Amino acid sequence: MNINSSKIHYPKILYKYRDWDNELHKKVLLENKLYLASPKDFEDIFDCNLPEKFPRKDELYNFFIDKAKKNPSWSRQVRRKFARNWCKKSPLANPELRSTLINNIHQEFNSRFGVLSMTADCNNDVMWCKYANNHQGICIGFDTSLLFKYVGGGGKVQYVKELPPIDFAKDDFKSKHTKNIFYKEEKWSFEKEYRLHKMWNHNVTNDERNIELPNNCIVKIILGKNMTLHMKDEIKKLAKTKYPNAEIIENN
Repeated sequence: MNINSSKIHYPKILYKYRDWDNELHKKVLLENKLYLASPKDFEDIFDCNLPEKFPRKDELYNFFIDKAKKNPSWSRQVRRKFARNWCKKSPLANPELRSTLINNIHQEFNSRFGVLSMTADCNNDVMWCKYANNHQGICIGFDTSLLFKYVGGGGKVQYVKELPPIDFAKDDFKSKHTKNIFYKEEKWSFEKEYRLHKMWNHNVTNDERNIELPNNCIVKIILGKNMTLHMKDEIKKLAKTKYPNAEIIENN
């Protein structure tokens, strides 16, 4: 289930579809800002919110035995005592306490984690309709290497028929992270998504979620085929001043 980022081929340009009628979407060109969304705001309720599998009572004991083995100086008797004690008092052994614990973890995660969804496809009719106001918006191309430098880590989304559950006892941190962040149902495969993400060490405001980029990060601006002449002129004028090296393309 792990995604090996060293083996992923990243396109030189990643794209973001935007609605030019939406003032928040305009921030990309007007203020050089991209917004890293909280998972709680996603349209897909399973995105970054995969089903979780918790250990049975016997599995829980073995889970804590494995934890105890990380202390090589402990005797077998001490390890067993440690596992028995934690089986009794761990929130994982109590459904009500477990539910509270997991809810708190999810709330903290949503408050501190941000995702930037991009795509490798700038000529996708479904994307133009869904995310760029039925071709009345724009599609902006970003230099991928600069994106990763200023936003953070990321990878390619994997689309599957059935979402893999996060196994609390068997999955290590990397597996949990990879499953939760980079796996989506096949119905979303049209997006051809690459996503970048960032975890803050505190609960972040909406303003903090806006990551500012240098002008040269934007390398292409594609104008939707249904844009008004006024909107096209507005964007061309802005691009001439702020993004003189960006390629401007008008869809027909």
